[in-house]
Amino acid sequence: MKQPYVLQLVGYSDSGKTTLLTKLIAHFEQSGMRVGVVKHDGGHDFEWDQQGKDTWRYREAGASLVAITSETKTVIHEQRPTPLPQLIERLTQAGADLILVEGFKREGYPKLVLLRKAEDLELLHIVTAIKGIVTWEPIATDKWPQLSIQDDEAIYQFVKRLLSEEG
Repeated sequence: MKQPYVLQLVGYSDSGKTTLLTKLIAHFEQSGMRVGVVKHDGGHDFEWDQQGKDTWRYREAGASLVAITSETKTVIHEQRPTPLPQLIERLTQAGADLILVEGFKREGYPKLVLLRKAEDLELLHIVTAIKGIVTWEPIATDKWPQLSIQDDEAIYQFVKRLLSEEG
């Protein structure tokens, strides 16, 4: 099984990660690639189902694993955190060609770092495997390729080049 390319988008809150991810997903899916996405919810206890509904009731009853499927989708919910490499393996088995990861700053996969304001520059000293930076305003660095958050076509082309270099 061919391993998909994994790309992390990291940045502080309100840096544009989710918006950029949705644009990249649309570009790559329209080009015929299957895109898997992993979102790291940094410390929050997110809810995925609605109070009172069957899956919520199963989970509240103590089920460690809850799955629901329909004619169009399947969701498997686990009552435990899952390490990023394991999530990537599951998306690989499900047939992803590209896996986009929002967050997980400390993981070692290739990254685009989103920088919205000057205080965000510290992130460049914290994360590893930086392939490029996406900025709201140009910054003074030539260490990494710099892309504008307003130019999602250029970001898409940049990520396509990363994919072709790897594969």
